[in-house]
Amino acid sequence: MGASVTLTAPVVAVEPGSEATLEFRLRNTGAVVDEFTLGILGDSAGWAAVVPPTISLFPGVEETARIVFRPPRNASVPAGPTPFGLHAVSREDPAGSSVEEGTVQVGAFMDPFAELVPRTSRGSRSGSHDLAVDNRGNVRLNAEVEAADADRLLEFDVNPPGVVVEPGMAQFAKLKVKPTKRFWRGSPKTRPFQLVVRSEGSPPVTLDGALLQEAVLPPWFARAIVALIALVIVLIILWLFVLKPSIQSAASEAVASPLGDLRSDVNKALENAGLPTMGPGEGGAASPTPAPTSGSSGGAGGSAAPPTPAPTPAGPFIPGLGNPVDGRLVQGSAPVVPAGTLFLTDLVFSNPNGREGALVLTRDGKPLYEMRLENFRDIDYHFVTPIVVAAGHELALSLSCTGGATCDPSVLYSGYLRP
Repeated sequence: MGASVTLTAPVVAVEPGSEATLEFRLRNTGAVVDEFTLGILGDSAGWAAVVPPTISLFPGVEETARIVFRPPRNASVPAGPTPFGLHAVSREDPAGSSVEEGTVQVGAFMDPFAELVPRTSRGSRSGSHDLAVDNRGNVRLNAEVEAADADRLLEFDVNPPGVVVEPGMAQFAKLKVKPTKRFWRGSPKTRPFQLVVRSEGSPPVTLDGALLQEAVLPPWFARAIVALIALVIVLIILWLFVLKPSIQSAASEAVASPLGDLRSDVNKALENAGLPTMGPGEGGAASPTPAPTSGSSGGAGGSAAPPTPAPTPAGPFIPGLGNPVDGRLVQGSAPVVPAGTLFLTDLVFSNPNGREGALVLTRDGKPLYEMRLENFRDIDYHFVTPIVVAAGHELALSLSCTGGATCDPSVLYSGYLRP
């Protein structure tokens, strides 16, 4: 029992998008009346059909039917031979089902498609485009890309110049467009061109594109230059008539105060030395008083020399600063009580034997520095703004050493004393 299937031809050709028919003969080889269900196996099952799909036969009877192939015209159906199987299933005897194999030869077709993005680029020096090449056919596409403009005002760089695209796929290329000549000012100019995608076996695909060439200098450049020149002029006027006089006035005031203090100190020193003092308008040293002549009442023996300033115990007086002083504070030393105003500019803390304990430098009993002896051997401080100890105030040192050792750290100070 079962079925026998025979194809009238082993191969049938069909073009995508069209239709082809292949006949076959079906025989009932069983001993009873049977109904056979017919179907297609393989990749062509989606676009092939059996007409009619079911056949009923008496035993030993044969009937002719046909297979209709309708492959779609798209890249999903590759060109070339596609095997298929005709399957006849017996309702009475499923084990006696039969399969007959054949081949459908699908024809090739090419359907290239291209797109240029953007269609129009813009720039003063160059423009860039993206080219997409789609293969909507069912065979491999080998395409070359060419660009040209009728006026020969542009240069083109296509990368890559050729593409290979499999069916149903896409490839991309870069197109760079450069103008042969540039202009500095003016309105943008449109430079049209054409891009051609050529492939063997199909008509070329032509795309229109354009470069909107702009001037090298943007339209706002001239306005920006005028605005910049106006700003520079305003700044110059502001400097000459507002800022510069204010700065000069502030500088004069800043210099006048120190010069006044310096003139006052110099005048005090000159007074102590018995010399003439400087006036408010004098900027240099005072001129000494001329020595009396022989006819004057200064003395019988001729001119008398000016008296010499008496030296100060701490050193010569420096105009604008005072008398330099220095000293040393140790454990048990008496507090320093200046006769004038003491300006401390340098302090040196010394702990040569590495004692442990505490050191406190005080001014009128208030700590100026509190230091642990074990943290240093020698450390010095220099002050731009001096520490001031007014007249009658005390600068003292307090030490406490541990371990019963001799407490020999000290503080050395230096500065200036003003009366």
